[in-house]
Amino acid sequence: NIPGTTDITLTINGERQTVAYPADIGGTCKAWDDGVHPECRQGKDSPKWCAKRWCYVDPCSCDLDKPPRVTMYLPEATFTGKSLYYSYETCGDEDFFTEERNLEACVNQKTEEDCQKLKVPEGGSKCAWTGKECLGWEIVEHPLCKKVVESATPEKSAARGLGAASAALLALAGRLL
Repeated sequence: NIPGTTDITLTINGERQTVAYPADIGGTCKAWDDGVHPECRQGKDSPKWCAKRWCYVDPCSCDLDKPPRVTMYLPEATFTGKSLYYSYETCGDEDFFTEERNLEACVNQKTEEDCQKLKVPEGGSKCAWTGKECLGWEIVEHPLCKKVVESATPEKSAARGLGAASAALLALAGRLL
């Protein structure tokens, strides 16, 4: 546990809210939203995604059936020059959050036109069209990720979490506070 918090701005029912998450959000597999996200403070009546574990991952180190998603919590954050990606599958949980709450996730865009419309805060492409689906730009276009995509096999393995890279994420989080 790292002391401090990271302020995350969320839009819930059309209203923007700032929520204080732990400073080390996403650094390990944990149900980070449980009891913190406003929709996840309803006990047993909370959406099922609230209790699911997730972490931030390097998209170029992943070999998953379901590719990681570009974060909506820290949209300006980067890790080794790439957008910040999260994964539930890395933590052994199913992702119920992305389809329901991260509507601008690349994987939720069903056409090439919709895929190409999404931009990162700096104005560059957030997503890239593979010819059949929309994924995070880095997964499709970044040279390090292309090697992973090209060498992918039908037998998928687990992704590597950020682990030691959590310090870089925490440094960024500190600048965002």
